[in-house]
Amino acid sequence: MKLRGILVSLGVLAGLSLAMTNANAATTYVKVGRTNHNFVKTQRTIKVNEQFSTTKSFTIPKDTIVEVTQNNKPNDKSGKQYVTIDMSRLSYHLRGKHARYTTKRILASTVNFKKVKVPQYVQYYTTQKTYPTNIERNRTADGNLYPGIKVPDNFNGSKDNWTQRVYVTADGYLEYYAKARLLSTAGEPVPTVSAKITKVKRVPSHGTTALYTQKSIASKLNDRVSKTGTQQYVTTIKRRYRSSATIIYSSVNPTAVDHIDMAAQYQINGHDFFMMTDVVYPSN
Repeated sequence: MKLRGILVSLGVLAGLSLAMTNANAATTYVKVGRTNHNFVKTQRTIKVNEQFSTTKSFTIPKDTIVEVTQNNKPNDKSGKQYVTIDMSRLSYHLRGKHARYTTKRILASTVNFKKVKVPQYVQYYTTQKTYPTNIERNRTADGNLYPGIKVPDNFNGSKDNWTQRVYVTADGYLEYYAKARLLSTAGEPVPTVSAKITKVKRVPSHGTTALYTQKSIASKLNDRVSKTGTQQYVTTIKRRYRSSATIIYSSVNPTAVDHIDMAAQYQINGHDFFMMTDVVYPSN
């Protein structure tokens, strides 16, 4: 009887182990790349806490396109895949005011997310470009556009450097900031206007991305094309396929190059704007 009891116990344990294995095997995950921009669509309403917080949370509706970053624990042999959601990439009505815009880890299962193509409205810049790890160059292109054609000479990131900013969010909103910090989205920035994009018209051969909205973001940056409906205004972002470079010198040795800020040149409704795309470090 004793032997029989042991065998029964072993059988139960084996059954539980097999059930757990099958459960893990049945879970499928979205594939997350190593680029800075991985787009997925929520398959259900997701409520997730802010990183390092047990009380502050975000709620993301079903069918919302978000950007995620892979976030697995080191040496985790469970096979489970996790991501964090970058809330700073979402429109203000979803991200709100938070000290941090990175979420806690969430299971990257197909129950939660679906992999999607790069949305048309963010295709005014290259989102999937990466560099080998042994190259002294970091990709920084994030979609934020600032007035001008380059990063200012002698740029000091420790100062506020107030300017304008135009941004297209992952969930399809065109946001305009009349007063924003140059090359910084830190803090709790509130857009002057956040307008849902209702139509996109791209002409890649001309480098143009036309974004239609129901309301104006700024009179000089868009044209009114209708007095009714959801496509009353159009903001045209033109990629000029020109680059500029700004040499940033060391604060310790003013004659030594610390790094070079690369920028891509754009025009919004004929006005010059730029996006910082790369940081290049001199070879040792």
